[in-house]
Amino acid sequence: MCSGLALFWIEILSVNGIGAGSWLRLSKSVEARRIISMLRSAGGRGELERLIGRKVDPPDRKSLDAQHAFIGKKRCGAICIDDPIYPPLLREIPLPPPLLFYSGDPSVLKGPAVCVVGSRNACRRGLLMARRIGGELAAAGYLVVSGMARGIDGMAHEGAIDGGGKTAAVLGCGVDVPYPPENASLAIDISGKGCIVSEFPPGTPPVRHNFPQRNRILSGLSLGVVVVEADIDSGAMGTARWAAEQGRDVFAVPGPVEHAGSRGPHRLIREGACLVENTGDILAELPRAGMLPLSWPVSGQERGADAAGDAAGSMGEAEKSVFAALEVDPKHVDELVQICHISATSILPVLLSLEMKGLVESCGGGRFALADGLGNGIKESG
Repeated sequence: MCSGLALFWIEILSVNGIGAGSWLRLSKSVEARRIISMLRSAGGRGELERLIGRKVDPPDRKSLDAQHAFIGKKRCGAICIDDPIYPPLLREIPLPPPLLFYSGDPSVLKGPAVCVVGSRNACRRGLLMARRIGGELAAAGYLVVSGMARGIDGMAHEGAIDGGGKTAAVLGCGVDVPYPPENASLAIDISGKGCIVSEFPPGTPPVRHNFPQRNRILSGLSLGVVVVEADIDSGAMGTARWAAEQGRDVFAVPGPVEHAGSRGPHRLIREGACLVENTGDILAELPRAGMLPLSWPVSGQERGADAAGDAAGSMGEAEKSVFAALEVDPKHVDELVQICHISATSILPVLLSLEMKGLVESCGGGRFALADGLGNGIKESG
């Protein structure tokens, strides 16, 4: 669905020669209906060309038909910058998208939002942190915004959904294009629990140059941007730069100094970003969301500490030794054998026992790690 005004905008932006910038400038002096009448007559197109200073062609009929077919689908549509439902924060940025196509419930975009982004090839520690932050922000009443990419983005969305909250994905392609393909089922969940949006018309492929342009919307929708793990020249760092230029808060999660994914957050921290050790560090800097509970939600680490404390009393000496050697980042059985001085045949039953107690997760390939929510500090609780 979309308003009649949005339908005008769709037709105008389907014209080769009218981009977002020229249309935003033009719309300040000429009504959409007047522009449509210009487009639909040869003489009017000449007048329009004089106004914008370039040649224009009639709207692409095939593209228009495809867009109209999309907005006719259930829970799909488009909103333009003049619609009351258009996100107010996004309207404030330089060169806001004149038109947003959506799948889901666009009303969620008007609420307080936080963007969580990071590496597509994140380590397990970063992935768990992204899911935890996404879940706890959602539980605190914030819309969790990300780009639905593999890695950190996807985990932030999943955390928000698991936390019973709302999440929104901003794509660098059409909202009807499943990208990346492995997140097709996640896209369905996001649309059901929030919204997927894009300034690109339905059917637009995920070409490389679309994503830097998309990143300004990620930050523009949000009160702040959280970078969990990122290389220096990554898209997540680009989103953080957009956030700084737009006057948004920038947050960064530090990591191991030898890990390439820590370089981006560490640079942001040196440049003044807020260092994030847990979700409370983010919430303390933001205005309270309307749904915010009276106390902060219990963090995954606190839940993990309780779990470790409950299970510690039932651990044998071999289990305590192996548990103490494990970390959030996976370790191979051979490495654990060396650290714990336990034979390979003896350590596997120990790992199985810890896994059954919910303290250890198998990460495949003979690698094991502390279960989600169990950090280094919780070992003291045992």
